[in-house]
Amino acid sequence: MDQNQPLKPRRPDDIPERRDYTPKGRVRRIYHDYRGTSIVMMLAVLVAAGLFVATSAWAVNERLTRRVTEMTYLKDTRSLEFVRQQEAERVARIAARERELAEKEEELAPRNTPYIVVSLAERRMLYLRGDDTLYRASVAVGSGKTLVMGGQTKRFVTPRGRMAITHKELDPVWVPPNWHYIEYARERGMGIRDMSNASPNALAGFPEGRVPVSGNTVIIPPWGSPQRQHKGVLGVAKLEMYDGYYFHGTDNPRSIGSAASHGCIRMHKEDILWMYRNVPVGTVVYIY
Repeated sequence: MDQNQPLKPRRPDDIPERRDYTPKGRVRRIYHDYRGTSIVMMLAVLVAAGLFVATSAWAVNERLTRRVTEMTYLKDTRSLEFVRQQEAERVARIAARERELAEKEEELAPRNTPYIVVSLAERRMLYLRGDDTLYRASVAVGSGKTLVMGGQTKRFVTPRGRMAITHKELDPVWVPPNWHYIEYARERGMGIRDMSNASPNALAGFPEGRVPVSGNTVIIPPWGSPQRQHKGVLGVAKLEMYDGYYFHGTDNPRSIGSAASHGCIRMHKEDILWMYRNVPVGTVVYIY
């Protein structure tokens, strides 16, 4: 080549490639040489990552569902256990209260002081001093029947609980409440006329101590009238307790031993007389 000949400019294709061997350059060259393969691999990686995320989310959801189910079950079980404990505590409180009441009753009825016990189930009266039985007798108790009057229902039962003898009387006179006349009329299919607030002399001429009847109508007699004073119905004696309940005799001795009264405690003549003579006012009575 002629050294004096001017140099021709090199074409880009004639310029040898200068390779960049830095890490960044190597990455660019790999991408340039394997561009198609890289895209496929990247897509595969992205798909695999998506599947992994979806699978992980499903697994987490399943674990969460199981955990919630377990928590719900445990909550229900604990709730049932809580209710069971509450009920056991309530029963224990009731039992403790009953023991406390029994102890108080023993204090109120010292062993050297006589007291009366009436069993409604056995229809029996016991007069006791400590463990000693001083007297026993069969009795009649409340029938349990009901009577509806004036929109109210009256049930004829002997009340349970603690009472005391407040008064004693020989040859007592019974002054019937209004329900006696209403019951009498209904048992016979008769009408009722209430004159309980009339003058005591309003029924002059009607028999004393008997239910006044006019035609097919039972008359409720005035308070204080002779027609409202019934002798012999309570027998020869009565021992009064609270709220109009008595131990008393009866004009129907065959009812003794049954549930037949309107709430009072009926006794045979000899038994109520013994009670009248031997049981002092103030004696405690336990009815159960």
